[in-house]
Amino acid sequence: MKNITIVSILSGVRLDVYLADFLNLTRSNCTKLINNGSVYVNSKKCKPSYKVSEGDRIIVAVPVPEPEILKPQKLDLEVILDAKNYCVINKPAGMVVHPATGTYEDTAVNWLIYKYNVKDTDDLRPGVVHRLDKDTSGLLIMAKDQNTKELFAKMFKERNIVKKYSAICYGRPDWDEVVVEKPIRRHPVNRKKMFVSNEQGRHAKTKVSVLERFKNAFLADVTIYTGRTHQIRVHACFMNHPVIGDKLYNNKSSLKFPVGRQALHASYLEFADPFSGKIITLSSDIPMDMKKLLEYLREY
Repeated sequence: MKNITIVSILSGVRLDVYLADFLNLTRSNCTKLINNGSVYVNSKKCKPSYKVSEGDRIIVAVPVPEPEILKPQKLDLEVILDAKNYCVINKPAGMVVHPATGTYEDTAVNWLIYKYNVKDTDDLRPGVVHRLDKDTSGLLIMAKDQNTKELFAKMFKERNIVKKYSAICYGRPDWDEVVVEKPIRRHPVNRKKMFVSNEQGRHAKTKVSVLERFKNAFLADVTIYTGRTHQIRVHACFMNHPVIGDKLYNNKSSLKFPVGRQALHASYLEFADPFSGKIITLSSDIPMDMKKLLEYLREY
């Protein structure tokens, strides 16, 4: 078991809903944890319906999967930067970053522990300091040891890493650049989705700049100032300019474009090396499937 201590910053949210959002678990899994006596609020057991209050101290005993399911695998991944204590890879679309329930192989972590013999105490996520969605491609930092992982986690928390994406979105915006600053939280019914919510949402800020316009779409450079789950996809949907190919958030599903996943690519990273202080800038060109989509849009 692994104990996690959480100090609530919200009030009035059900305990099971709060934990599902915070721990990125399903609500049913959190309900089971609570009913099994694995959750204490201010040193007391509570029901799933308990409404959390600001300042509540929540301790969760989360079952840790057996470490042997972390299988080292030789996979074909492009390494953009190979530093002593970390690396930056160009993650392809379709690859999951770390193992989770139902997916224990062919992840970036499986590759990492094969390539660098990475080990730490963080169950299924050794080396993971940030994530990209399965069908989002692009630049991903991975740590080779626990100390480096913690250093990068601190840098991300303090927003000392510049992250930019290339996105191909639907529509014809009447602006060239816009900043969306809308809070995001997990959907209360569909736990796979996030949505914009002014109540109990976590602060999220995204800047979208139009690079090229087409008849019913546009190529954008996107900068995120926070790292919320599905942030770009949720803010794009909120603006009524969803990312093309996004099966979860694209409410323009009747419009067919020749791409098999969300047209979103992590194209740029800038950060200070946590050991030398040297400024690192890395870029990655958009992959072939997005290039073909752009060719289609330019022609038709």
